[in-house]
Amino acid sequence: MLPPVDPEILSANPQFDALYRDLCSNKLEEDGTTKIDAKAQKERDAFKEELRKARVSAAKQNLVKSYLSALSYRGDDLPSELQELVGIIAASLSARLSKEDMNLLRDDVEKFKENIALIALVVSHAAAEDITGIARLLQQDKPLDWRDLPSRLQGLQEETSQTRSAINSTRLSLIQQSSTIHTLYRQALELSIRTLEQTIHGSVSRYTKAKAEYLATVAKAMNAKTQVQLNQLLAQTQSEEMQGALKSKVEELEREEKGLRRKVREREEVLEEYRGQGGGIEGLAREYAEVLREAERVRGDVERLEGRVS
Repeated sequence: MLPPVDPEILSANPQFDALYRDLCSNKLEEDGTTKIDAKAQKERDAFKEELRKARVSAAKQNLVKSYLSALSYRGDDLPSELQELVGIIAASLSARLSKEDMNLLRDDVEKFKENIALIALVVSHAAAEDITGIARLLQQDKPLDWRDLPSRLQGLQEETSQTRSAINSTRLSLIQQSSTIHTLYRQALELSIRTLEQTIHGSVSRYTKAKAEYLATVAKAMNAKTQVQLNQLLAQTQSEEMQGALKSKVEELEREEKGLRRKVREREEVLEEYRGQGGGIEGLAREYAEVLREAERVRGDVERLEGRVS
């Protein structure tokens, strides 16, 4: 299985992309082995079958050796003389002996062959116990026939192989997806940084900041100008000349107000005299109209003076 390659690298190198896809699709299997033609596959299958038979034979020999070695330590399964004999044969099978040593063990081997039926029966019982234990491990709810055990184990091996292959495919897919996710995450970070740069440090932000600073400066200048004008007005109104002019004008207005009030009182006295004398209606009306006009004029003068004073 080839390691995954970044999609950006593949898109930037079309020839390498074609080679990579050809290797993954046409040259290599999912487990990384090379794809072969039908004839070579047939030869390889035959070799695998021979290898399997050799492994089965070696496994049987190892099982017999292990059971014989286990029987030499069990005191209830065999008589003591056979138990010792089984221990000698098990040790000789596990060791590499010369021809001279094998000649020394010839009598023991002949005696082992004479009692092979009893020894085989004990070995079979021990193997049956182990097979029963394995069957219980495979199927605890229902007893499993020991004759179905090889097919069941082979099915489990095939299922394990398929599961391992699926896990490898899923791992490869996850690696490719993680590469895609990292690429999208990097693009999102770049876009976020670009957006932050435009909004905080970009031209729009600089223009907004400059405009705000300009308006703040203008506001400070207008404030200073207004303060200067106010100080100038205060200085003008608080000068001695202006105070004297204002005082003179106030006195003049007060004198005019007093004169106007005096005229109003005089006119009111004349009006009272007319009423007391009981003159003609027409004369009284004319005099009254004249007094009203004079009163309105005086009232207007008084209001005008009051407005100036305030």
